Amino acid sequence: MTPADLSPRAERLAELLRAWPRKRVSRGELWSLLEQADPSIGMSLRRRRILAGLLDELAAEAVLRLPSKRSYDYSEQPPLPNFVTVPKDTSSARRGREPVWHPELRWVPDASLNQSQVDKLAAINSWLHQNRGDLVVPVRERSLEIFGDEKVLDDLVRGSLFAEGRLRPELLRVRRAVPRMYTESVGDGDVLLVVENSDTFDSLTRVLAAEPGRIGLVGWGAGTGFEASILSVGQLDRRITEIRYFGDLDGAGLRTPASASELGQASGFSPVRPAVPLYDALLRLGRPQSGQKRLSPNAARALAGWLDPAQQEAVTSLLSSGERLAQEAVGLAYLLSDNGWRDL
Repeated sequence: MTPADLSPRAERLAELLRAWPRKRVSRGELWSLLEQADPSIGMSLRRRRILAGLLDELAAEAVLRLPSKRSYDYSEQPPLPNFVTVPKDTSSARRGREPVWHPELRWVPDASLNQSQVDKLAAINSWLHQNRGDLVVPVRERSLEIFGDEKVLDDLVRGSLFAEGRLRPELLRVRRAVPRMYTESVGDGDVLLVVENSDTFDSLTRVLAAEPGRIGLVGWGAGTGFEASILSVGQLDRRITEIRYFGDLDGAGLRTPASASELGQASGFSPVRPAVPLYDALLRLGRPQSGQKRLSPNAARALAGWLDPAQQEAVTSLLSSGERLAQEAVGLAYLLSDNGWRDL
């Protein structure tokens, strides 16, 4: 996993930690930062497990250092560190001549930023000085124009540089492109079933057309593309009250629906929930494939936390072992021969 592969929630927490004024961050301060990174967690019963998984994920990428096990709180499970240490690359270590900051970036000299953030802001600063037009373009077009990399802004807009009083979409004259999700109508129901991969999408569409139940539409998630196409749910030709998702049981297959759910709920859509009977079938029928990165138990547990509680232990073990299950194991022959998966 590279920093660009951090889950969106971990990336937001990483940005907040990098901007923290001190190297040591206490457990109480970590709770506060987690709430800033993801206000939807609130008082969720899973919040301790989520924080533990995020800290493991960030430690694996050297965003922070965890203390020895003697400096952990064991009063509840999973254990949490009493503090973490964040390596700093702050303004005092910045090299080179300070640029003339654009008036919209006058907050930069006084902000606690790492060198990577300063470099990105310097690129934005140059662009602002040189471009005074009013044309609003998609985020990735502007990102390529400013940074020479179309994906940089995707990460920035979810981080602390876009906090209140800092950068904003209007300043960079960008809008989020909303690709339409490809869907097939199978009935009159108000449930949208999103399927990660094309072959399983085809099989489910064929079978549901004859007996759709509550499912009205089947959508093709197109892998991680669902994180963007979730916003097109509001453009569908019918009212959708529930969104169910079925994908691979691996890191990307679990991060994608969880991230899409966060983005969708922020736009007023229903949360994305797992198609539980289909995942039950995958756990029964799938053959584990090795070769994946072994995740720590806490990181694996955080990813599996999106699933139904009854499925989380098995999937945590799978991910911790460096294995995955491909959703194609729930194939057409099974879908035709067993109706137990239909009650989504």
